[in-house]
Formats: sequence, C-alpha cells, structure tokens
Amino acid sequence: MAETTLICILEVDRKFFGSVSEENLELHDMTNLKIINTLKTASFTDEDGENYTLDFLDPLSEAEIQELRESFPKKRIAAELLEIFQVTRGWDSAAFNMVYFNSIDEFGFWELSPHSITLGHDGFGNYWVLDIDNNGDLGKVFFACHDPAVFMVHSQNLNEYLRHLLDFHENPIENYVNNFQINTVPEVWQHNTNCTPKTDFLHIKPQFRDFLNEFEGDEWIIADLTSGENGVGFAWGKFGPNQLVQRHPTDLIWVLKNRKKGFLGRLFG
Repeated sequence: MAETTLICILEVDRKFFGSVSEENLELHDMTNLKIINTLKTASFTDEDGENYTLDFLDPLSEAEIQELRESFPKKRIAAELLEIFQVTRGWDSAAFNMVYFNSIDEFGFWELSPHSITLGHDGFGNYWVLDIDNNGDLGKVFFACHDPAVFMVHSQNLNEYLRHLLDFHENPIENYVNNFQINTVPEVWQHNTNCTPKTDFLHIKPQFRDFLNEFEGDEWIIADLTSGENGVGFAWGKFGPNQLVQRHPTDLIWVLKNRKKGFLGRLFG
C-alpha cells in the first residue's frame, strides 16, 4: 500500500513539475504562507540570467478587510484569504502582473467566472483567476487565454497555484506554467473536445435537462469541464464574439450559442 501511494505521488509530481526530485516533493507540503514567504524573501534568476525580486505590497488593515467583505458573495471571505491578508495584499513581477488577493471581480468576464480574484496577468490579455462560488468558497484557478481564446483549469486550488508560481520563478525555463501555455493551450484550441451540441450532451448527461430547458432549439453548444483536472478547457473563441451565454450555478458547465460561420469563419476558425 505504501509503495502504491508513493508511485501516485511521483506521478502527480511529474504532471505538475515535469521531473521528480526531493525539492519538488517538498513543495506539495508547503502551506500558502510558507510559499508566500519564500516568494517574498528569495531572489530569483530569469531565463536571461538577470536577478530579480518580487515587489510585495502591504497587508490589508482590518478596516480594509471589512470593506472588502461587501464585494464577496454573501459577504464571506474564505479563511485562506484572510490568512494571506494578514501578510500581504499581493505582489507584482515582470511575468505575473498584479497578483492581488483583494482583486475581487476585476476579471470582468462574468459568463466565464461570475466571481473571481485575479491572481496575475501577463500584459498580453492572459489572466489567471481564482474562481469563487456563490457561497464565497474558493474553487479552481483558471487560465483565461486571449489568443487563442480558451478558458482552462490551470490549478486545482489556491495552494497548488502558488506552488506553480514558485516553480515558475525557481525554474524559469522548464516549469509547469510555461509548459501549460506552450503545449496544453494549443491542444485545447485545436481539438476543443469538451464542447458538445446540446442534444448530444443531454443524451450523455440528462441530469442537466432542467438547467438547459430554457435554451430553446438546437443551436447551443455545451462546454463541460466537470472532470475538473488540470488542462481541461474549452475554446470559446471558436464560436465568435459574445457567444458565451450562461454558466451553470454550481457545476463547471457553460452554454454557448453556436453561431453559424460565414466562409472566412469556416476557413480560419
């Protein structure tokens, strides 16, 4: 049993960080605050050999936290965030601008994530957002890519995302973040296997019939990310602008309108 457990841990390590090492295994046991402290106190070296540090911001005051509660679902801030607010509100770096834990609902794409915290953007229209449900509970971290326009599960939770960030800064050439953007994003855009016509989707998952009844006709595409693993996503940009309609209130299901494409759309879509 112990041998089986170790094998599972090593396989997870390969998926997240590319290679197995004692250092990588230790990352799995790091708390949010320990990772943040490492990011705050360490000096890193970029892929060009230049040294840099992260520009950390001050903690939030109690008054600022109370004011921030008003913007959260049910005015509830998860304990994980409250703990971080005691240390910092976030930081900036050249690669990940504005990793701000108090950036509630600044992402702006409500159809993709009705409530979220922006945990970084690269200045080119790509965002990492921490999903928050209607009760204020923290969910997965999604990667919203601008070009190509895809929406994908990047990390299972806040802690894993922080581990991915630390891995990125410590290993600037070979790391999960770079591999994700270089390899996984194009694959989702090319194949888009998680998008299914509404009629076909209901044959597979009839339990969502009540939710989908309001979308009349067969011109709807359902994006299903309920498997939830890292790298699963959908290419919403293939359906044209303003085609995202609604997200399921609790499950990772999105409804898109399958707008018929003209000749150029079929040629380049």
